[in-house]
Amino acid sequence: MAFVKDVEVAARVSRIGGLPLVPEGFSWPRCARCGGPLRFLLQLMADDLGPHAESLRPGALLSFFMCDNDPGQCEAWDPEAGGNRAYLFAAGSTVAAPSPGQPFVLPQCFEIGICEVEPESAQEIAEFKVVGWLGGEAEWWETDMTPPCYTCGVPMGFVAQMREGYSRNWLMNFGGGEAFVFACPPCDAASVVLQG
Repeated sequence: MAFVKDVEVAARVSRIGGLPLVPEGFSWPRCARCGGPLRFLLQLMADDLGPHAESLRPGALLSFFMCDNDPGQCEAWDPEAGGNRAYLFAAGSTVAAPSPGQPFVLPQCFEIGICEVEPESAQEIAEFKVVGWLGGEAEWWETDMTPPCYTCGVPMGFVAQMREGYSRNWLMNFGGGEAFVFACPPCDAASVVLQG
């Protein structure tokens, strides 16, 4: 299970919100439909996730952006439609991206931590503010939509399943659903599918 706590906006940790850590020269992604900047939602760092990061190489960093300029209109649920974008950066030097300003970053920033919680312990889940599951297998709401790598065509490895969150200040707007995060380490590729 993944839970959250306050952290600095450019912290070198797995987190929701803040400024993404990116390689030098990175350009902030834009929505293919509306042309507006995508909102940065989260980054997952392989070194933070331990055995839960089977689909990431050591040192890798996975970042996820999604269009929230006109919610529900830019096909953010489809990883190939241009309304969301996931990046997998190999181990190396990264810096905090310059902010394009609100609303393209979340108002608050929270570190994603790991806790072991029994599925039937709803009270404990609420106490830890669980925002998803790391590693293992995806628990699809509908049909299995594991994406193929857009470079090599092999099905991507599952990394995480993320919920929207509990606060308006760091709500990841998945339309009431969940985000399924995948990666293909050999190709430094990542993808996110939304279901709900």
